[in-house]
This record gives sequence, C-alpha cells and structure tokens, in this order.
Amino acid sequence: MATLKRALLPAIFFAAALTLVGCGLGRDSSGDAQGGADPIVAATVNGRPIYIEDVRAHAVARGWLRETEDLDANSDAFYLALEELIQVRLFAMEAEARGFDRRADVRRQVENARERVLANSIYDEIDARATDPEAIERLYRENVNRLGQGEEVHLRQIVFPTREAADQAKRRLDQGERFEVIAFEQNTSGDGGDLGFSAVDDLTTAMKQEVNATTVGNLIGPIEAEGHWYTYQVLDRRTRGVPSLETLRPRIVDWLRYQEITQLDERLARDARVERLRQPEEGMEPGGEVTAPEDAAPTPARPTTPAPDANAPPFPFPMGAGGQAPATTTQAPATTPPAQTPPAAQRPQPQRPPAPQPQQQPATQEETGTTP
Repeated sequence: MATLKRALLPAIFFAAALTLVGCGLGRDSSGDAQGGADPIVAATVNGRPIYIEDVRAHAVARGWLRETEDLDANSDAFYLALEELIQVRLFAMEAEARGFDRRADVRRQVENARERVLANSIYDEIDARATDPEAIERLYRENVNRLGQGEEVHLRQIVFPTREAADQAKRRLDQGERFEVIAFEQNTSGDGGDLGFSAVDDLTTAMKQEVNATTVGNLIGPIEAEGHWYTYQVLDRRTRGVPSLETLRPRIVDWLRYQEITQLDERLARDARVERLRQPEEGMEPGGEVTAPEDAAPTPARPTTPAPDANAPPFPFPMGAGGQAPATTTQAPATTPPAQTPPAAQRPQPQRPPAPQPQQQPATQEETGTTP
C-alpha cells in the first residue's frame, strides 16, 4: 500500500484537491445538492468524512468514470479514487498541523480552487438546461421549416510543404498514380487524406466554386493556405433531406449551452468592474492559442460545459445538406490565402463536437435565418 501511495502522489494532488475543496474539505457536506438526502460516508480520516459522491467526482475527474455512469463500490475505480482522497486528506491535515493553511500563497491557491469549483457549478446548471428534452424539441420545431435539401461532397486531400512538391505530385496524379499512395508519402493521414462528406454550403465561397466546377473523380488545386499547399479530389456527391431530431440533438445541445454561457458572460462582464493591471505589449497581443510545454503535467480531465471563451458551435439551422456537420474540424480553404485554417486531415474526436472557427452569432434564435 505504501508503494502504491508513493507512486500515486505526484499525479493526484490537483484533481483530488479540487474534489475536496468542492466539498469543503469534507468538514460538512450535509447541505450539498443531493435532494436533501444525507450523503453516504465512504471513509473517515481522523473523524473527517469522505463521502461517496466525493469519490465518484474524483473518479470522473481522473477519467476513470463517465459523467453519466454510476460508480460501483466494488470496482477498481472506486478503490483507487478513495485511496487517493484519503492520501490527500492525510497530507492536508499534516499541512494544517504545520500551519501551512495560514500561509498567504496557500490561502490564495485554495481560494482559486474554490472559485473553479463554484464556476463549474454554474456550468453544470447550464448544461442541465441545455440537455432538457423540451428545450431541444422546441428549438427543433421552431426551425425545422428552415431545413431543406442540399448537397454534400466527399473530399480527400494531400498536404504539401511547398508549391514545388504540390506541383510535382499533381503531375504524378495526372499520369495516373494513386491518390492515397501520394497521401501516404506525405504523411497526410492513415486513411489516404479522406475528409468524409461535407455540406457544400459549409465550404468557403471560393472552395464552393471549385467544388461546383469539378466533377466526381477530378482534382482541385494545388491551393495555398496558411503556408501549406493542398490538393483535393472529389470522390462523391449526394443529396440529403431534412434530418431527424435525434440527428440534430447533439448540435442543438451545443448551441443552447453556448448561447446561455455567452449571454451570462457578457452580462457579468458588463456589470462588473474589471481592472486589468497588466496588458500585452504592443505587437504582442495573444493570438488565441496556447501550446503547452511538452513536459507540462496533464490537466486532470473533468467533463464540464465549455468555458465562456470557447469557440461557438455553428447554429443548427440551416446547416447545409441534411443538417449534417462537416466531417472536418474547419472549413476548406479558399483559393487565395485565407484567414481560416485549412481542413484537418483527421476526423473530429467522437467525444467532442467539432470546434469551428469563431463566427458572428445571431441576436436571437427567432432572428436567425442563416448559418452564423
């Protein structure tokens, strides 16, 4: 057991600390959101309880359990999560005994963790409203008449570092060499650069013109975007009808969630007095992306509603052929160097909806008649 604890120690403190801060370090959670029921104690450490719900929350934060799953008290996930919380509780008590809880830096970190837990409680409440079946069905009924038939196109791509490499590959393709062979040589992706089906209406204007002027089997490009060159092949076209509620449900949930978070964020920012005492130097404004260092410790996973500054999901109505989201994470590039990112070769991760480029949002659901 001691060996297990020593091995776990470096990785667990952040996630477990957030869990314990969220429940007031276990001193009194009898008033938590459990419908008024008394919480069930999983263990006590020097008389201080650790509750079953604390263990479950920690298992979710560590990625051992899905948010919607119940935690089996006989499972490995329960055992490991409980042992980690016990270990952190012991260290927290020792820190209190040494007077560390009176240090300014420690108090500041505890308060920061407390604020994150409180903010997540707002996100959870918003998420509950966004997943309400009545709200989803109401938005679908109000907008279903905007959904018409449209066209989808199946594309695949090859990405090149230079124009010369793209032109050389184009000559090989014109001579009959297989597209996927060249894609494999360029390390485009393991599936030959297949981007799947995308709604033609979701493409950039220039790319849409290229697609409409190209027949199935023919090539598009090379096209430059963001310092790379892209060659596409049109594999297929199809027409799709009005999508079902179940097809659109995930996108409607994303939209409802984003709308409420954005409106709340704007209201709070407008009503608050915020003084930013440090500003970026001229020419050093943030570009919107931060790359973590390779040796950075992984952030414990906690499925929560996206933060207010997350990119907006596309409005569900209308959205191109059949109401289907594009298979890629971004729109295809225009024929001139655009500001958008070219379509990624990889498909989006299944557990998360695509994160499109920021778009202007409609004022209200009723006023919205086009894709933002």
